[in-house]
Amino acid sequence: MTGTWTEATLGHLNLTEFTREDARWQSPHEIVERDGVLLFAGSSDFMAFCNGVRRVDDDVPGADVIAMAEAFFTERNRGFSAWTRTLPVDDDLRDAAEDIGMMTLDGPGAPQMICRTRVPEQYFSSEVSIDPVDGPDDVDHFARINGEAYTVYGMPAEASSSHFNGARALAAPNVYAVLARVDGEPVGATLLHESHGIAGVYWVAVLEEARGHGVAAAMVQHVTNVGFHLGAANVQLQASTMGEPIYRRLGYEELYRYRLHLAMPPE
Repeated sequence: MTGTWTEATLGHLNLTEFTREDARWQSPHEIVERDGVLLFAGSSDFMAFCNGVRRVDDDVPGADVIAMAEAFFTERNRGFSAWTRTLPVDDDLRDAAEDIGMMTLDGPGAPQMICRTRVPEQYFSSEVSIDPVDGPDDVDHFARINGEAYTVYGMPAEASSSHFNGARALAAPNVYAVLARVDGEPVGATLLHESHGIAGVYWVAVLEEARGHGVAAAMVQHVTNVGFHLGAANVQLQASTMGEPIYRRLGYEELYRYRLHLAMPPE
């Protein structure tokens, strides 16, 4: 990538590196990176988040990025996704996605949010505990919780949970994954991913029956402060519709937004 190493650049680099890591946790999976373009195909054929393209080098023309993705996923009879930033650097990539008829999801996009200081300690129920993921059973809980939680956005449960079905899921040394438990039962999950001198928060999920009790806030508060404890210059995340107001209350601010573009599978 070109340009200065701004906060926005570092957040995008962290997301790109996490995309590689997240794909590695799936079985089977494919990761192809060449000529400044990253292509990933997960164990699920679901388009959004499971199969997609990232532009690693912003000097690669957007039309070339989308053409490479079309060729790659047509061979595999799959649709795919592309994310574009609401920044001038991605104008050509957005135009290329629209030129081939990729569907852009409605709404203003997902905020890329940043926290620059530790989150003040907040009170939450003593019945809520937050513990590091430890062992295969905890990985299974992490997968199940994310699978169930993201159905609210139209994501099939098996597509979300497939991101953690490989032998090395959540095991990378730069990843800190946690479960939140209420009365001993796992009800929430999230993780922290370190790269490029910052930390990113990913896969924030709370089961429907546990929402509205501060579980998500407690988890994100915890992993954010862990990030700073480990030396991160800042902590960033891509906010969902439900998560955005929670993160703003914790002190996260918006940098820019991501738009999600989807290409349907070949007929």
